[in-house]
Amino acid sequence: MSVLSFSILPRSKFFQTMMFNVIGLCIGAAVALLTIYCAVQARIHTTPVPSVTSSGPAPGAPTSSYNSSASAVCAIWLFVNIFAANSLRFSRPQLQFPVIIYSIFANVSSTYAPQFATMEQGIAFVKRLLEAFLAGFAIASLVNLIVFPQSSRDVVFREAGEYIAAVQNVLKAQNVYLRSLERKEMFHPLPKDKNKAVPEEVSAAKAFKDALAGLTALHGKLQGDLTFAKREVAYSHLGPKDIDELFKKFREIILPLIGMGSVVDIFNRIAENREWKVEESSEVMEASNGTDEKMEAHERKENERIQWNEVMKTLHEPFELMSVAMINGLNHTSYALGFSKPSKAKYSNDLEANEGEARPGDEKYGEYLSNKVKLFYEQREVTLQTWCKQRGIKPHHITGSIDGDAMDFLLWSTGKAVLDLVRFADAKVAAGVMRKRKLVLPGKRRLRKWIMTSLSPHEGSNDLAPDNAEAGIANVSLGASFQKRKNPEHLPPTNAWQRFGNKIRSIFHVMASPEVSFGFRVACGTLSIGIVAFLESSQQFFNEQRLVWAMIMVAIGMTMTAGSGVFGFIGRVAGTLIAACNSLIIWYLAGGTGVPAGVLVLLYFFIFIELYFLISYPKYTVVAMISMVTQVLILGYELQVEKAGIAAAETTGQIYYPLYLLAPYRLATVAGGCAVAFFWTFFPYPITASSTLRKQLGESLYLLANFYSCVHTNIRMRVEGVGGSLEDKQSPCRRLEKARDQILAKELALFAQLRQHSNSTSFEPTLGGKFPKAQYDTIINEVQNILNYMSLIAYATRNYGNDVEPSDERKWANDFARVLSSIHVTSQEVTSLISLLSASVTNSSPLPPYLKAPSSFEISMKMMEIDADILSINHIAEPGYAAFAVTQVASSLIHDDLDKLLTNVKELVGETDFSFHIISSTDSSDASLALDHGKGKRD
Repeated sequence: MSVLSFSILPRSKFFQTMMFNVIGLCIGAAVALLTIYCAVQARIHTTPVPSVTSSGPAPGAPTSSYNSSASAVCAIWLFVNIFAANSLRFSRPQLQFPVIIYSIFANVSSTYAPQFATMEQGIAFVKRLLEAFLAGFAIASLVNLIVFPQSSRDVVFREAGEYIAAVQNVLKAQNVYLRSLERKEMFHPLPKDKNKAVPEEVSAAKAFKDALAGLTALHGKLQGDLTFAKREVAYSHLGPKDIDELFKKFREIILPLIGMGSVVDIFNRIAENREWKVEESSEVMEASNGTDEKMEAHERKENERIQWNEVMKTLHEPFELMSVAMINGLNHTSYALGFSKPSKAKYSNDLEANEGEARPGDEKYGEYLSNKVKLFYEQREVTLQTWCKQRGIKPHHITGSIDGDAMDFLLWSTGKAVLDLVRFADAKVAAGVMRKRKLVLPGKRRLRKWIMTSLSPHEGSNDLAPDNAEAGIANVSLGASFQKRKNPEHLPPTNAWQRFGNKIRSIFHVMASPEVSFGFRVACGTLSIGIVAFLESSQQFFNEQRLVWAMIMVAIGMTMTAGSGVFGFIGRVAGTLIAACNSLIIWYLAGGTGVPAGVLVLLYFFIFIELYFLISYPKYTVVAMISMVTQVLILGYELQVEKAGIAAAETTGQIYYPLYLLAPYRLATVAGGCAVAFFWTFFPYPITASSTLRKQLGESLYLLANFYSCVHTNIRMRVEGVGGSLEDKQSPCRRLEKARDQILAKELALFAQLRQHSNSTSFEPTLGGKFPKAQYDTIINEVQNILNYMSLIAYATRNYGNDVEPSDERKWANDFARVLSSIHVTSQEVTSLISLLSASVTNSSPLPPYLKAPSSFEISMKMMEIDADILSINHIAEPGYAAFAVTQVASSLIHDDLDKLLTNVKELVGETDFSFHIISSTDSSDASLALDHGKGKRD
């Protein structure tokens, strides 16, 4: 139990799990006593004078002769027990380990219960078993508190330091990528010869994407750990509100950085649209053969490419200086909040080599960074206008100026977010918060919220739980619109009797839920082995050969999907095989005579290695966990025999085996239990990872439609001036933004599950055609791209309407508002389309015929109809121009991806076809006639 308690968890997570462990164990003990009472009563009514056959598994708990009635009662109780517990386990991820421990207690107590003749014997057994479990919990708790104690706050602060370093890496990778766009060879096609070097732009783009992916993963982990950190009692500097505010500042930084990640896709699409990636220049010249038309096309593309290079070169210096200032600002924050210590090495940057420049850690660095951000914003227009004058180009004729301004806006937004973080850190230092530690207590409201939500499906789960690690299980609430649908067979209830009938029907719905189905499978798997313990001819064999561990492996080994079931079966058997080999190595390295000191030291060393493997590779948690538990059982039993003797060890009914036999027996027992779990994962029908992937993809599309609607509703309210201020918690825009952030968090959680299930399909045995994994992966990527572009629009327009000053600039902003107000119809069409795709994928139904994506809404064309010079860079410094640039670029990308998404979903689920095809018997050609009464379906 000390191993299964996972004392390596941070304090808050550990004690929440331990609380559930103790509560579950106490409930298990109570249910075990009830089971024993029922078994004793069944024995009394069928066997008046029981005979004692053994001294029993615990002092004061001798076992009696076989009784069929008592065995039948215990079998029924065991089935109900395992069924209820594992139904709850699937619906509440935070109860993974408590339910496993509960199942172990239920299996052990229920298999011994038929052998007790009196309640006194049963109480003595349950008491001893309860003491053993609680002793393991106590040891784990002491280790968690004393041996290298680690709080959730420590984890969050360490991750915050890693987060700052990750942001700096993204900024550096971004600079390398932008520098690669200054080269003439940018956007050249990949070489056909694999031995040739990959273009610098391609490798730089990949490095940038990888750095951003690492930051996004860390952001998600930090968000999950934040909840536990705010609940802890600690002696520290920052309180729960400070931690919450710090994470909000981090979120403001990552949003524009994700937008910058989309810039890679934007530039690639520009290169494809302008045919920069079609072929190499030398190949074009050879293919032209002196043709004027081809030469002219080649020259035009080269001029565009050169002009793009020049534009990127003009942005190089301001981008470089801004990035350096932000990187140093992040260092300043890390120093101020104590996440890292200032380096004694001299600064190598030219910016800081200048005398009088502020450095990270200086009191006035926030003011210095503020000036840098302001200077960058003001110089955008000057830089481009100077470049235009030098080359005699009209400002509104610059190729890609809108895309460049979107980049400017995103970098400037990142700088503002970093500046806010620096000001937050400086404010804490100025207020004396970082000067000395204080006792930090969670407030009553936070504790009350924790108690009320601790059993909710959305409560943070344990990442190291077997189901979470293998199958990516994490419940995501999709909202009332997705869960509660109008019943076409029943009208709404109008009286008390009808409302009572609805409650009865809800019970039937619960019994048909996947949670109950999973619990039923686990119970059937457990009884498939447990039946051996309840039959007269095999009860003794069950106890002697320790088959109870095979039952326990069913409780641990059952997973929801077939793919994770295959992976889990292989992992559990591999973990037990490793444990058997390690046990032999430990035992015989210690002398082969059971020297406790040598065995314990070597066992500690091997468990240390397995824990390191578990933490480094969470996906293989179950392998490490089974290996550790099995080693402890094998070696602990042998040490017990060395201390107490063989006779005392066999009083439990188990035959003594030397270690070289016990280890293989344990391996065979575990393999048998895993095989039974594997069978019931597929029988009576498999819940495949592919079907789960399809349903969750439909859920993801639904959330995407909801998110898109939130974004455009928010924009419309801002344009109409009815949204209110973001500072007001009750304003419509603030409440809608909160709802949008919640949807975004749910969508990101679903993406992780989708990719996990997609990987699990590789382990599934497939009957018939192959699973279209590539198509699903493509659709998932397209959904994520659309979500990123929507988030970009939401971020760019979040302050629209609040930063416009009365002047001539107001006219430009009003023109932009008129255009934005006219895109409402297009927004509704997009929402309807995505909702339709969601329903089609979820229900495996074909799409309706003639379905098309809404036409792209060209904001720039509409604005030029109002004012031909409205897109000139003369307006680049005006409030709203950057929002326009980002909205224009992102909207066009959303339209492109919607077309691709519709095409791929149509290929996946099919399209209803009402045409009637006539095939001539004399001619191989087909004639297709569209008839009103014809009907068919093309899948």
